[in-house]
Amino acid sequence: MSKKDSENKEMQVVVELVMENNQPMVSSVMVAERFEKQHKDVLKAIRNLEIPDEFSERNFAPTSIDVAQPNGGTRKERSFNMTRDGFSLLAMGFTGHKAMEWKIKFLEAFNAMEARLTIPPAEGKLLYKKAKPEAVRAFEGVARYWCFLEGISWEQGKRQIEGVVRVPDLYEMDALAMESAWTYLRMCMRIVPPKMRGKDICSKKELSPVNGLLDYWAYCGKSSRDELLGILCEDMCIDSLECLPKSYVPHAVSIIWEGINNESGRNHAQQEASY
Repeated sequence: MSKKDSENKEMQVVVELVMENNQPMVSSVMVAERFEKQHKDVLKAIRNLEIPDEFSERNFAPTSIDVAQPNGGTRKERSFNMTRDGFSLLAMGFTGHKAMEWKIKFLEAFNAMEARLTIPPAEGKLLYKKAKPEAVRAFEGVARYWCFLEGISWEQGKRQIEGVVRVPDLYEMDALAMESAWTYLRMCMRIVPPKMRGKDICSKKELSPVNGLLDYWAYCGKSSRDELLGILCEDMCIDSLECLPKSYVPHAVSIIWEGINNESGRNHAQQEASY
């Protein structure tokens, strides 16, 4: 069997969900198995998520599993059942081609389960306003740029967004789904997942594009370099550039360029108004 055939066969393994309070959820044990991680590492990643208690209570339900012991007995081990939103937040820190494939598989499993649970609305009661074609094209353009930053294909990125926003086809989104898609995309393009902060950090040379653009941004606008650096770190949820992973340098550069363009636009508007 070729390596590709072996990978395809592995991806056909079923993703099993559980029902809790009439809501589909996935066990942290299942996540550990499919992403080939130790369960204790998945639990640690969940503990390290910097999320409000209210969100944690809604999306991470504590439970336990029986673990076999060498003497034939069992012991209880803590685990979690996660909602789609909880899983999506946790999985942001899982990187690589294979991890992306499993993210999509899990989201498709949530889609399938939710589709079976959904009761169709009475005819004529559904208020549906399809997003304008130009709005969808604009979103696609930025989403393709995000795929470029992440090093994934457009098809992979498209399927991931569809899974998170819960739509069968990105090109058929309504206005409400479009708003959710933008929120998710901005989060992916800006925030460094907690698990990756301070890991595989950049050398001074590798940070030079970021530092150089910060200097230029300060020159273009009225804010000091330290203030702009603070804005960048706050946007990316890192304490300092020393915590920036190498893979997120393009994301930082993108954020700074957005700030420079916004600054240039304001300056141009002010010049126009002065005439």
